[in-house]
Amino acid sequence: MQTIGIGIVGAGNIGSRHARFWAQVEGAGVVAVADTHPGASENLAVLYGDARAYQTVAELLANPNVTVVHVCVPTHLHREIAVAAANAGKHVLCEKPMALTLSDCDAIIAATAQAGVCFSVGHVTRFFPEYALAKARLDAGAVGTPTIARTRRAGAFPRTAWFADTAQSGGVVADLTVHDLDFLQWCFGKIIRVYAKIAASPGFEYALLTLRHESGVISHAEGVWGEPTGFHTAFEIAGTAGLFTHDSRAARALVASVRQPGDTPVALMNAPLAPSDDPYFRQVRAFADAVRGVAPVAVSPADARSAVAVALAAIESAYTGNAVEI
Repeated sequence: MQTIGIGIVGAGNIGSRHARFWAQVEGAGVVAVADTHPGASENLAVLYGDARAYQTVAELLANPNVTVVHVCVPTHLHREIAVAAANAGKHVLCEKPMALTLSDCDAIIAATAQAGVCFSVGHVTRFFPEYALAKARLDAGAVGTPTIARTRRAGAFPRTAWFADTAQSGGVVADLTVHDLDFLQWCFGKIIRVYAKIAASPGFEYALLTLRHESGVISHAEGVWGEPTGFHTAFEIAGTAGLFTHDSRAARALVASVRQPGDTPVALMNAPLAPSDDPYFRQVRAFADAVRGVAPVAVSPADARSAVAVALAAIESAYTGNAVEI
């Protein structure tokens, strides 16, 4: 089996989480960590044997043992690091969203394509078992023809300061709701029109999006930073023959109600889930498979760019008060 050396760029919360799961992937391991904050890379690298600690990305990219660069830094830095990694011949897995502008997305896609390396973006929602199962059941026609969908994703306002700066994070739509924009397009196809409202104050941001898909499906996406009840996710998907519901706070993580005589709602999945179902582990394992050439990347560059395009259109709609065609 091909050995895959992982270079983590960004030793914060998400970088530390991804490093932990990379260490569990057979034939892969963390070999390098880079972070500009003094001591941060050392504190993470020491957990992974002989992993090297650096304060610059250039030093990490010069390490011949690094096969994959996992970009785990604030979003406004994604382009610079992803392009440099591709130019160094490294495969690139980038945190979502890919970038904060479509021109940055295009630069990353062009650089990775020209270098001939694998590139994907961490839209980890696709790997959450309840979302993946809902997608599989939808594709199998379990609720008939989908017509309406609703998603909700809410949590505390991020404690790390850069999230509050929209120039660095893009705000709640680009950073949080983008998870659901990817999921909705994965399930129902391209979004062609968006109308959005955003309410924001220090320590709070709320967004509500109404979306029209090319397929005719209408979906609604709700995102909240500053939710007092803690992080949770939910969705409802209605079709001509039934309904899927998910609530991460419920004991039954995914419930199906199919419109047939005598039917009652059936739990398709109960919580908690097995450790092997952890979406972060499944995500990095899938990227390892792509690097080895045994599977395509799970999230294509085009899909990741499309999620950014919808997020940007939603932000434009919220500021102009008009619906935006995509």
